[in-house]
Amino acid sequence: MILSCFINQPQFQGQTKEKLVSVEAARLVENTVKDHFDHWLGAHPQAATQLLDHVIGRAEDRLKRRQAKEVARASATRKLRLPGKLADCTSNIAANSEIFLVEGDSAGGSAKQARDRATQAVLPLRGKILNVANATIEKLHANQEIRDLGLALGCGMGKLCDPSKLRYGKVVIMTDADVDGAHIASLLLTFFFQEMRSLIDAGHIYLAQPPLYRLTQGSKSVYAQDDQEKDHLLKVHFKGAKNVDIGRFKGLGEMLPAQLRDTTMHRDKRKLLRVFIKDNEDISQFVDRLMGKNPEARYTFIQENAPHIQDVDV
Repeated sequence: MILSCFINQPQFQGQTKEKLVSVEAARLVENTVKDHFDHWLGAHPQAATQLLDHVIGRAEDRLKRRQAKEVARASATRKLRLPGKLADCTSNIAANSEIFLVEGDSAGGSAKQARDRATQAVLPLRGKILNVANATIEKLHANQEIRDLGLALGCGMGKLCDPSKLRYGKVVIMTDADVDGAHIASLLLTFFFQEMRSLIDAGHIYLAQPPLYRLTQGSKSVYAQDDQEKDHLLKVHFKGAKNVDIGRFKGLGEMLPAQLRDTTMHRDKRKLLRVFIKDNEDISQFVDRLMGKNPEARYTFIQENAPHIQDVDV
């Protein structure tokens, strides 16, 4: 669109005078275009939606570039602005190191004592992080937990995410083995899918498998991740035995550091699940259905997929 207007004493921006900044000109253009533009938007809703998405996308890109520049300036002097609660590892070799994302200071304390300080870092997160699937870009960048996570990983977010700059070879989501822990893990997975999808594609995102139960009789102890495995272990390892003590962990913070190390963090004893997306699989609509702004879509999904609705924790 080209508009021609004639005003006295026009004011321009900068030496090159590429932009007219006269308040009078802005008022004239707004009064002339506003009504016509409103009518056009109302008559063409599909085009209006596309225009709005384009404007929002450009604004988000500007915010992300601005944030990336701030991080780049901080790291240009080799003084990384890492979160204060991050217990970093001593190794500088990314491929041989890993970071554990845990819930709260209690779990973080146990994990920091259980880790291998040379190659394992621990970042405690405060409660449930922001659901990025239904959050604005302003809320995303204002959220302290997400900012700490972005600084710790060091690879950028959104379109600027670069797996080659990731500071760790493995990013391990380590939450409690209960419903709340699963919810926090789903929020973190949504964040990585929305803002750091390339880390998933490159095979850097993992889920830890901490136990929910400890079965003990005398000096013998085994661990179970859920009720099904607990019942199986009772039949196999304690068949016919009496007085088997079954302890249920309330969370990672309740586990002794030695227990957490032997069951969940030790490289030779633990079990990790690598997060990946199948080739040619588009799960954007699936993520939006479960984590988006429409609660009815989530409720419908639960009704359709839960075998026993009364067993679903809501």
